[in-house]
Amino acid sequence: MIAARGERLGHGGLFGYRWRDFDPYMLITTLVLIGFSVVAIWSATGADSLSLSNEGVHQFLFAIVGLALMLVIAHSDYRFLSTLAWILYVAAIASLVLVLVPGIGLRIAGSQRWFQIGQQTVQPSEFAKIATIVALAAFVSSRGAAMREFGNFVVSMLIVVLPMGLVFLQPDLGTTIVFGVIWLAMMLVTQTRKVYFAALALLSVPGFWVAWRFLFHDYQKERLLVSYNPSVDPYGAGFNIIQARISIGSGGWFGFGLHGGSQSQADLLRVRESDFIFAHASGMVGYLGMLALFVSFIILLWRCVGVVDAARDSFGQLLAIGISGILFFQAVVNIGMNVGLMPVTGITLPFISDGVSSLWSFLLAEGILQSILMHKRKLAFQRG
Repeated sequence: MIAARGERLGHGGLFGYRWRDFDPYMLITTLVLIGFSVVAIWSATGADSLSLSNEGVHQFLFAIVGLALMLVIAHSDYRFLSTLAWILYVAAIASLVLVLVPGIGLRIAGSQRWFQIGQQTVQPSEFAKIATIVALAAFVSSRGAAMREFGNFVVSMLIVVLPMGLVFLQPDLGTTIVFGVIWLAMMLVTQTRKVYFAALALLSVPGFWVAWRFLFHDYQKERLLVSYNPSVDPYGAGFNIIQARISIGSGGWFGFGLHGGSQSQADLLRVRESDFIFAHASGMVGYLGMLALFVSFIILLWRCVGVVDAARDSFGQLLAIGISGILFFQAVVNIGMNVGLMPVTGITLPFISDGVSSLWSFLLAEGILQSILMHKRKLAFQRG
C-alpha cells in the first residue's frame, strides 16, 4: 500500500513529486506581465538607452532576482511559514514603526513610507501585507471551529488593525485599505459567526464618519471627492485623472508604440511609471494590447484561485485566499483608478507598476502558491 502511494507521488516517491505539480501557466502569465512591465516602464520614463540606471533595465534585473526567490520559496514546504508566522509578523510591525521615525524612514512628497538602502528604496508595507496574510492564516487555521468565539474574532481583527494603523500614519490610504481586504477575504471563509460581520458592518458607518472627520488628510478627502468628477478641479486634484482618460482614449486600437500616448509624449501624465502605468500602456499598445493584458490577469487570477481548491490543509487554503484577494483587489482598483471609476489611492498594479518592493512581494506570494501546489501530494500521502 505504501509503495502504491509512493508511485502516485511521481518518480522517486516523496522526493520526486515537487516539480510535477508546479503550475507552468501561472509562471508563464507572470513572465508575460513582467515583460510587459519592463517595456512599459522603459517607455514611461522616457529612456532611450539600456544602461543600468534605466528604470526599465532596473526593473528587469530585480525581476530576475525576484523570480529566483520565488522558485526557492516554491521548492520549500510552505508549512514552515506557520512556525515562522509570528517572527515574520513582528519583523513587519517593527519595520512599519521604524519607517515612521524621522531620519530612518525616507520622506517623499509628504509620505514617509520607504527605507533608503544605497541607491534602492524599500517599501516595508508591501512585505508587511504578505507577513500579515501568513500570521492571520496561522492564527485562524490553529483555531478551527473555535473561530466562532468572539474573542478569536477580535484577535483576528487586531492582527490586521495594527499594521493598518501604522500604514495609515505614513500616510498611505491605499495600502491601508488593502490590509482591510486581506482580513475580510480570509475571515469570510472561516467558521466565524455571521452576526459578528453584521455588527461590524453597522459600526463601519459611524466609524467612517469619524475617520473622515478626524483622521483623513485634506488631500485624501480631495482625491476621493474629485475622482468621480475631476472637472471640478481640472488643474489640481483632477488633473491626472483627466490626463489618464485622454491617454487611454487616444491609444485607439493599436496604440502609438514605445513612446506612449499623446499625454505621455507631452509629459502631461504624471507618475505614469507606477500609479498610472495602465493609462500610459493603453496609449502605448492600444485597446488590443490592453485586452491581452486583461486576459493575462484573468488567467493568473484563475490559476491562483485554483490553488485554494488544491490546498490540502486550512493553512494553505487561507494563504491562497489572502494572496488571491490582494491580487484581484489591487488589479481592479488600479485599473478602475486609471479609467476614473475608482478614487486615486496609489495602489500598485501587480507585476506591472514600477517598484521593486511591490514586484518582489507578489513574486514571493506566488512562490507560496506554487509551494502549496507542489506539496499537496506530500501532505495527502502523510494524511493517507
